[in-house]
Amino acid sequence: MVNRISASYKSRTPTFHLAEPPRYSYLEMPAHLIHTSDEPGPDSDFEQLLGGLVSSSSGAGGLLLLTCFDGRLSSPILAQQGGKQVRHQTGKPVDGHETDFTYLVCNPLSGQVSRVPIIGYTTNILRDTHMGLLAQSDRSRGLPDRFAVARLYSENKMVRFLSDTGEWDLAQGASGPCQHRLACRIGISLYHEVLAFAGRLWWVDLTCGAMSADPFSNWTETHFVELPKDSVLPEAARRAEAKLLFNYRRMGVSDGRLRYVELSQREPFVLSSFALDEEGSGDWTLEHRVALSRVWAADGGAHPWLPLQGDTTPHIGVLDPLNANFIHIIVGQHVIAVDMQAGKVIGSSVLPSHMNHLGFIPCTLASTPIPSSTGNDDMHFLSAKKVDPAGTVSKKERIALVNLTI
Repeated sequence: MVNRISASYKSRTPTFHLAEPPRYSYLEMPAHLIHTSDEPGPDSDFEQLLGGLVSSSSGAGGLLLLTCFDGRLSSPILAQQGGKQVRHQTGKPVDGHETDFTYLVCNPLSGQVSRVPIIGYTTNILRDTHMGLLAQSDRSRGLPDRFAVARLYSENKMVRFLSDTGEWDLAQGASGPCQHRLACRIGISLYHEVLAFAGRLWWVDLTCGAMSADPFSNWTETHFVELPKDSVLPEAARRAEAKLLFNYRRMGVSDGRLRYVELSQREPFVLSSFALDEEGSGDWTLEHRVALSRVWAADGGAHPWLPLQGDTTPHIGVLDPLNANFIHIIVGQHVIAVDMQAGKVIGSSVLPSHMNHLGFIPCTLASTPIPSSTGNDDMHFLSAKKVDPAGTVSKKERIALVNLTI
């Protein structure tokens, strides 16, 4: 599983550091892969900020979409001391500077990194992290022949890059009233990744549901799936609770089905897991409901994250993409693997104290080659290193928790 947040470090070569869950794996990407504008001069009152995150996964194919950015922060020089500048680092963006975004398609196991061509015109619409990645094969269960990177903006408008054409374009559908009463208010949850499932990309709003579309189709036709009835929130909750909801709600793909999990915010911290009906009715079935406090107590309660400190509460980390009974929970700096069916803890790890986290991206590792992009030969290769160097990639390690540093 992949930790989404990056730190602003500069590495010399692309590298994948693999660890067995519930420990996290991470990627290092060199700065030269990012499209950047001119760096600020040494006497400038602003500094360059290079960063990025793992935005989404293509699913079973093992491809990741990385969103990297080159920004500017206000950092006025206050004085010179011993040949070094003393700056006031405000953390505020520089007015008038448009952050440059670079999208990279990566297979951390095969070592391929493909840089998506830069968008040929300037628009703030395309400068964000809400892109999804989907691969497609011409043969059943065959290697992918193409991929798409796409962003949905409404029920009938999608900006996309297709590897078959090597270009960005706009795919539109019929205009008209919303197909579903909740679809009219859907807004993409800021912190939730775009999901790849059933040949479509899914954009999630954790207050009401998810909107899906086929990025390979020249006609944008969207489908909306509402959350379980008792989980739909009033429209007023959309903005006020966006970040909070990401900690306690998550949608994902596990064991070949779309699933939704939510976690209560008070003792005994009840975790509920639902599966979407395979017949396409839009109905959800409750599969698991377990109280985390009781799970921990059943193990004797001798866990390093207990007792909970201050206002610390459990957060959802990621759904296991292969086993619908497993989920990873974050408590403070601890990642905890829980078997919801058995009602027990099956593993834990500790995150570095300096690491910020917004959960993880599930990555099912596979040596799938990245489909070539028409007119684009911008392919790079990374090296793979195991945090535990002994042995080969085990079945369990086919799932990775990954962090990106630049």
